[in-house]
Amino acid sequence: MQTALKRLPDAELEVMKALWDAGRPLTRPELDTALRGRNWAATTVLGLLSRLEGKGFLTRQRQGRGYLYAPAVPRETYLAVEGRSALGRMFAGSAKNLVAALHECDALSREEVDELAAYLETLKRGDP
Repeated sequence: MQTALKRLPDAELEVMKALWDAGRPLTRPELDTALRGRNWAATTVLGLLSRLEGKGFLTRQRQGRGYLYAPAVPRETYLAVEGRSALGRMFAGSAKNLVAALHECDALSREEVDELAAYLETLKRGDP
């Protein structure tokens, strides 16, 4: 796996989400089922799998005439990379700017604000 993970294009991210959601290695036909709303050709899925393997995001293991595909990067690891990337690109690296933008477009309910406040208090105390 690469030491510095890069942000994935949307199509590759959809494949990774399907693998993460499955919680187990999948065959390509099982992956096709998980991606059924995409209507991608088999060659498209195979191309995405090949690129993801080349980038170190997934592994494949021979099983009979096909392969089992499994994430090599945990979802949480990728989310941290994606979060830092979005924060830097769109909010000048400021979490406060992110929350302010969410508030200004009415994307936060009162319950979500309370949830964020409670989480920040947990972080202040040093709890995990």
